[in-house]
Amino acid sequence: MKTPENILLIIRRSLGDVLAMSPVIDILSRQFPNVSIDLLVNRDTIAAAKLLNGIRHIIALEDDALKNNLLFSLKMQIGLTRRLFRKYDLAISFTTNERSNLYAYLAGRTAAGAMEPMFAKNWWHRLLLHSGYLINPEKHILENNLTALRGLGMTIDRIILSARYPEPSGLKVQKILKDLSVDRFIIFHPAGRFLCKSYPQNLRNRLLYLLDSLNIPIMVTGGKSAIDRQVNASIPDLKNVRSLIGRLSLEECVALTAMSLGYVGVDTFNCHLAAAFNKPVFVMFGPTIPELWSPWSNELQRGGRRGSAIQTYGNITLFQSAKDCVPCGHSKCEKIDRHSACMEAIDPHTVFEAVRHWLSQSQPASNGNAS
Repeated sequence: MKTPENILLIIRRSLGDVLAMSPVIDILSRQFPNVSIDLLVNRDTIAAAKLLNGIRHIIALEDDALKNNLLFSLKMQIGLTRRLFRKYDLAISFTTNERSNLYAYLAGRTAAGAMEPMFAKNWWHRLLLHSGYLINPEKHILENNLTALRGLGMTIDRIILSARYPEPSGLKVQKILKDLSVDRFIIFHPAGRFLCKSYPQNLRNRLLYLLDSLNIPIMVTGGKSAIDRQVNASIPDLKNVRSLIGRLSLEECVALTAMSLGYVGVDTFNCHLAAAFNKPVFVMFGPTIPELWSPWSNELQRGGRRGSAIQTYGNITLFQSAKDCVPCGHSKCEKIDRHSACMEAIDPHTVFEAVRHWLSQSQPASNGNAS
């Protein structure tokens, strides 16, 4: 492959998957200093794409409309094909579905992509790719993503997760903190997208009571979902606890994370944001596989491992149930819209003691990779 002048990266999954593109962009930008990099994502993850350094253009797909409106889907596919066709020296798909790999084939003079392990499942679009790689569930998602670059002959010397936020977002968060008379603070993020990854009410409130005793402001964060609204309505009235649930944009949440001392909360996008800013992270994992999805330690260049109720690696402390079925990767959980037994098994006192010990030993953290 000749030195590319422009590259298209295709990642059509969640906010966290888009954030996980930052090491790929970092390595491509250093390996090819004059390259232009575009990103193709689902529209509902544009906000995460804007957090990445080194992106020229963000191309958005209306993923729901593709599924529900045949006419719109056809028009959009034709328009997208015209826009992408052979416009890039290199196109890489980081999603295993057929459409993403087809976009890579159409867009790139050289095309690479993620593949399913079963040849019969995706044999036809394997044939479209110049280079392919299998996602290894025993390796971190960041390491998996970089397998695509190794397959193209590139050298991987470091894996750094990073994020940025716009200056206006930082100024707004500074004003919010000033109005609340808050300087040093910890973030507490108790809920995920689904109940199975959220900390149950009785446990999270017990943890809040314990954290309140540290006599440092605790900023509770969350979005505007029904789960977040329920959490907000049930937060106890405590001296050092302040709720920002539903009040911050994604960019403002990034700025708040960069200004915080550390993160305490569940396995969701926000814990990876904290890791991107090299903050101390105390994260409660439910059925999720830590080898694949744990917060990444830039310092130690690795993620977590399964088989331990509490593990610390670098700036990350990960709590997970010691039940034999953990982690099941959601395969054994009956429903994602109810609390999982493995989250209920995480003792808030254990989490608190780890936070208390860290805080007693620490000084305010720097803003890490903020820009």
